[in-house]
Amino acid sequence: MLTLVKQETFKLLKKKSTPIISILLTIFIFGVAIISKMNPKIFGAKDLFVGGFGATFFIVMIMVASASTIVAMESQFGTIKDLLYRKYSRGAVLSSKWLTVFIYSIYLNVLVIVASIVAKVIFLPDLSFAEKVGNQMIIGALTTSLAGNFVNLWLIISLVLLLASAFNSSGASIAAGIGFYFLTSILSGIQILVITKWDWVKWNPLNMMNLSNQLSAGKTFEALTHLTTNQLIWGNLGYTAVFLFLGYLVFKRKNV
Repeated sequence: MLTLVKQETFKLLKKKSTPIISILLTIFIFGVAIISKMNPKIFGAKDLFVGGFGATFFIVMIMVASASTIVAMESQFGTIKDLLYRKYSRGAVLSSKWLTVFIYSIYLNVLVIVASIVAKVIFLPDLSFAEKVGNQMIIGALTTSLAGNFVNLWLIISLVLLLASAFNSSGASIAAGIGFYFLTSILSGIQILVITKWDWVKWNPLNMMNLSNQLSAGKTFEALTHLTTNQLIWGNLGYTAVFLFLGYLVFKRKNV
């Protein structure tokens, strides 16, 4: 297993897009910080900092593409056969890909935290680390926000990995992952009305995507989701586990 993870990580690092993505993500964060410095009344520094300067959106897009291609491309180009003909089981092959995606997702979130702090120090020195958002200082609020986004991210990734295991092309899983992400915003208003009428609908996966918002808004958002923060966390983890398990079953029975 460890050998497979090392191989997958090596392949990821050898991609030209990997360092480019890191550089572009950092440049984007710095750029937003500069815009905030130039237009502080329009772009509030504190809110932008707590939100990772908007970089979380790009993390979702990057990870959806990465999770899809790391699984689907093996089948698309037939390289999966080389792995399966060796001593590795299908479960080990798939798990190594999951772990690689997990490591990459952690790396991107850590990069956002570090880049956000550096951007604040260089471009927004007037923003004090002692400032608070609710009961948290801005560093804590940033970490909490990214933690919520990370849990939501893995709900999306697990769905993408499931679809990538089923299809030989990465296009369908990428489209589904991005579509699921945007559906959360598009259907949020309708979802609130439906949940108010039928309480059991609150357990649907789209509602779980409100975790990050609820971590920021607290009790105010609980009235909309009809779930406590702990319930949202466990709901996210539950759906993630189910999607990953289904992906494993599909991959195990897939003809290669």
